[in-house]
Amino acid sequence: MSIHEFMNELISYTVVLPAAALCFFPMKNQLKYPLGKILLHMTAILGISLPVLAFFSCYLKSSGNTFLFPLLILFFFLYHKNLTVHISKSLAIYAYVCALMALLSNFATGFDAILNPHSGVDTFSMAGSLFQFFMNTVLALIFARPFTKYGSLLVDRLNLPHVWYTTIALSSLFLFVNVLLRPLDYRTLYTNRVFLVFWGILAMMFSTLLLLTFIFYFIVSGIIREMETAEKNRFLEMRESQYIKQQRYMKATAEERHNFRQTIHTLENLARENDIDAIKNFLMEYVTSMPKNDVVSFCTNHAVNALLNYYAESVDDLKADMDWHIEFPKDTDISDTDLCSIIGNLLENAIAACRNVPEDDRFIDLSITTTEADTYLCIVMTNPFHGKLRKSGENYISTRRNGTGIGLSSIRSMAEQYGGVAKFSDTDGEFFSDVMMLIKKPT
Repeated sequence: MSIHEFMNELISYTVVLPAAALCFFPMKNQLKYPLGKILLHMTAILGISLPVLAFFSCYLKSSGNTFLFPLLILFFFLYHKNLTVHISKSLAIYAYVCALMALLSNFATGFDAILNPHSGVDTFSMAGSLFQFFMNTVLALIFARPFTKYGSLLVDRLNLPHVWYTTIALSSLFLFVNVLLRPLDYRTLYTNRVFLVFWGILAMMFSTLLLLTFIFYFIVSGIIREMETAEKNRFLEMRESQYIKQQRYMKATAEERHNFRQTIHTLENLARENDIDAIKNFLMEYVTSMPKNDVVSFCTNHAVNALLNYYAESVDDLKADMDWHIEFPKDTDISDTDLCSIIGNLLENAIAACRNVPEDDRFIDLSITTTEADTYLCIVMTNPFHGKLRKSGENYISTRRNGTGIGLSSIRSMAEQYGGVAKFSDTDGEFFSDVMMLIKKPT
C-alpha cells in the first residue's frame, strides 16, 4: 500500500463532508445541541473514521462502496441523534442529499473516464476524486442559502410525516438508478454513442430532480398556507368560544343577582305579615334550587374571574382537586380577551386530560402571580395525563386532530406578542405549562 493509494482513498471518502453540511442546512432551527458542539463532535468522528476507512480500503484492496454504505448508515444515526425532528424529516433530507451526491458521483465518473478511458471505477483516479470533491463543495455552497432559508421553512412548518416519507421513496429511486447507471468498465462508454447518452441521462436526471424539488416546495407551501389559515380560523373560533362562555357565566350570575333581589323582597313581605311557616318553606325551596357552586372571587379582573368560575364548575364536576392561587395585577397592558384565551385553553386542555385519569388522581394546580418587580405575569399550571403524549420536536401533537395542538401554539403565539414565552413539558404522568408575559409593554 503506497501513500498515493492511501491519499486517493482518503480524498474519495471526504466527499461526505460537503454532503454532511447540506444535510444540516435545512435543520438550522432543529438542532438538539449548540452548533459548535455538533461541529466539534462531527469533526472528531469523521476525522478519525475517514482515515481508518481509507486505510482498510487500501489494505484489503476493496471497492470504496464496501465501506461507504456502512459509513452512510452510521452517519445517518449520528445525524438524527443531533436533531429534534421526527425521523421522517431527517430521513427525507438525508435521502435527498444522497440522491444529489450519487448524481455528482456519476458526473465525476464520466470525468475520470475521459482522463483514463481504459480504466474503471475500481481504479478511480485521484484527479477524479478531487473533481468529485470540488463538485460536491460547489454544490453545497450554491445550495447553502436555499436549503437554509426555504428548506428550513418546510422542516419547521410541515408536520405531516406521510408527505416526508413520500419524498424518501422518490429520492431512493434516483439513488438506485444512479447506482445502476455507474459503469464498471470505462471502455463501455466509448461504444457507439453510449458516452453521449450517459451524459444526457445524467443531465436529465439532475434537471428532473431540481424541477421536482421546486414543484414539491410550491405545493407544500400551499399546503402550509392552508393549514395556517385553518389554524387561525380555529384560533378565532376558540377565542370566540372563550368569550361566549365568559358572557354566558356573567349573564347567569346577573340573573342570580336579580332573582336574589326578588327573593329579598318576597321575604320582606312575608316578614311584615309575620308568616313564619311561609318564610321557612320559602327558604327551604330556595336553598334546594340554589346552584351547586357560589360565585368565587378569584381575582379583581371581572372577565378572568367569570371565566375561572365557569371552569371551576367543570373541575368540580370531575371531582378533581383544585389548588388555585390567583394574584392578579391591577393595571396591565394584556387584553382581557387574550388573558381569557390563554387561561381558558390551559384549563380546557387540563380538564380534557383529567377525564382520562382515574378519579383519585385528578388534580389541576393553577398559579397566576407576578414577578417581584411586577414586570412579568406568570401563569403556571400542572395537571395529570394518561398514556403517552405525541411530540414533533419540541411541539406537542394534538390527540384530537392531526398536526400540532392549536391550543398550545396559540398560547405560545400570544405570549410572544407580549414579550414573553410559553413552555410546555411533561414527566412521570404530569403535564407542565409555564407562561410568562410582560405586564407592561415596552414603550
